[in-house]
Amino acid sequence: MTDPSLSYGDRWSWPSGPHRTSLLICHAVALLTFVVSTVTGDLSQVDRLWSILPAVYAWTCVVDARTTLAACLATAWSVRLTYNFYRRGGYGSWPRPWRGDEDYRWGALRSGSLGGGWWTLLTNGWMMTIFNFVFISLFQNYLLLYIASPSLVAWSMATAATPPSLNVVDAIASVLFVVSLIGETVADNQQRAFQKGKEAWRLRNSRRTDDAGLADAGDASSSVERQYEDGFCQSGLFAIVRKPAYAFEQLIWISYYLFSVAAVTAGHSDPGDGRRRYHYWNWSGGGWILLCLLFQGSGWLTEKISMSKYPAYRTYRKRVPLYVPRIPSLRHLIVGVAVEDREKDK
Repeated sequence: MTDPSLSYGDRWSWPSGPHRTSLLICHAVALLTFVVSTVTGDLSQVDRLWSILPAVYAWTCVVDARTTLAACLATAWSVRLTYNFYRRGGYGSWPRPWRGDEDYRWGALRSGSLGGGWWTLLTNGWMMTIFNFVFISLFQNYLLLYIASPSLVAWSMATAATPPSLNVVDAIASVLFVVSLIGETVADNQQRAFQKGKEAWRLRNSRRTDDAGLADAGDASSSVERQYEDGFCQSGLFAIVRKPAYAFEQLIWISYYLFSVAAVTAGHSDPGDGRRRYHYWNWSGGGWILLCLLFQGSGWLTEKISMSKYPAYRTYRKRVPLYVPRIPSLRHLIVGVAVEDREKDK
């Protein structure tokens, strides 16, 4: 079946409108991030723009209610994620925001701490430069444009002869987007609270050791303190999936894709009976698929690093899934990690 989102105009002509604008922005940013990361040696330049660019692309497409709604939701996501990145130290002090903390995963790749195999190739300076250009700078910038491309589809349909109106698919997309955004916010706040609590716990124990020469044996009596000893959060949303923020991030852009489905569906009806025909797939769907694939690789890398740092993480992996929750894992929210641990000890 022909993709309805491509049915207007010459699909082989040079892009115009927001398509051209978005491509120009994408290539300019890709070149800029490559140059800055090469000069500074900091590979997190795309990371600093990750939460900003999709909203920029979305606003270039605003022409009707649907594209405005999508842009507003993308902006809400952008503001929240940018603030979270800022409070984690991702941006440097003005006027040099590119001097913030580099993502620890890039350092692991550069140092070869992941072990042997193909990863050791990235310890070579030239190979890392190629990796930076092809994957970090180019691919990730293309991906940021691709996940925002449902707005381009919606723009194409809105500028057609009969602009499509909002429908139930837009409502589903909006609700799913907002719920996912709230879930991602909760996950980030739980992780931040845990890390702050862990640092305070370590400081208290250090002082007790200095004062008494021996840490209090009762320090690790609660489930939270046992998590501090393990080194990573295992409660709240982290008792359901190991990477809740990543899981919600993927769901956010799956729901965003539904705006293109809504636009194509609203803009087409069967010529025979006039009834609406749903078109569940269009070219912008590749964005969320590639994003999910990227998170599979990113999750694997993060997990490998976590297992090397925290011995208890292997047991945690057996108990809790990575992204997709199991029904039994919901029990963690009801009874808590401490109750489950006591039952295992019986």
